Amino acid sequence: MESFVKGLHHITLVTRNFQVNNWFYTKILGLRRVKLSVNQDDIFHRHIFYSNPEGSVGSTITFFEWPFLENGYHGLGSPHHLSYSVGSLDAIVKWRNWLRFNKVPVSDIIHRVDRASLYLKDPDGVLIEISTKIDRDVDIEYVVSLNNLEFEVKEITSDMKLIAFDHASPITIDEDIIARFFEKTLGLKRNYSIPNPDQENTKIIAIGNEDKRDFLRYMNASNAIDGYVGIGSIHHIAMAVDDESDQRQIMKRLRSLGIRNSGIIDRVWFKSLYFRDPNGNLLEIATKGPGYAVDETYEELGSKLVLPPWLEKYRAEIEQKLAEQGECPRYTSKIQRAQTTA
Repeated sequence: MESFVKGLHHITLVTRNFQVNNWFYTKILGLRRVKLSVNQDDIFHRHIFYSNPEGSVGSTITFFEWPFLENGYHGLGSPHHLSYSVGSLDAIVKWRNWLRFNKVPVSDIIHRVDRASLYLKDPDGVLIEISTKIDRDVDIEYVVSLNNLEFEVKEITSDMKLIAFDHASPITIDEDIIARFFEKTLGLKRNYSIPNPDQENTKIIAIGNEDKRDFLRYMNASNAIDGYVGIGSIHHIAMAVDDESDQRQIMKRLRSLGIRNSGIIDRVWFKSLYFRDPNGNLLEIATKGPGYAVDETYEELGSKLVLPPWLEKYRAEIEQKLAEQGECPRYTSKIQRAQTTA
């Protein structure tokens, strides 16, 4: 079956506080804020977008600001972590020292088959991996020895820039079911399955296409519990297609298989199609265009509150509500599920 999916488009999470979130992702991780808007299904709460400087597809992390949710936790329907790519082992070493310089707790550098990685958490508890591909014959002891290279890094240098997402890691209880699901719905393949070195009796299941073999790295655990999407959680994972015609082909597949979906929704900067995998993880198919510069110049990206045309008539009320820090009522589980009809 032909796959129209090109890889990851964006990953959306939940934050408690816009100001803290903005500081961490721009000043500590060095991303650019490329859009400041509202959740189009919950218009009195912010939706913030950060990406590499170009706003490239596959580099954007976005956040819904829902301050009154409880803390989330990993499990079925609540993915485990996300991973960014950098260009070299030297960059990984610099990242470890930069994070330590800024007093952000960070793991040692870890060797993983064809990757070297380190792990940190953002202020809401989101688990983030920074990773680089390495040759399989690179000595494990050499990679581990890089943890002894301690030096002061006072700024994010050009070679440290987070390029794009490497992968996202949802959780499943059945490897074969999840592999068949992606093959039948999106034409994606299970490219490998390996033991998870960090947790006994679990596996890492690589789902992807020919060019990007493992942009989804499902964690398979037969005893996985149901997760909860709250503060610090991944809300949904979006995959990219070229255009709406490809998106419509996927929607037809979903409908032919009886899989409930949102239908195609215009998000201004791209069009979206939402559905869930067999374990309740919320997935999105998003078009590559028209892009974040469709309603702002490149220089202005992310500098002001931008609303879709159909919400402009509510701008005064929206701006007032956003200014009332912490005064919005607690939202129900219905709002948490507002991104999809599934």
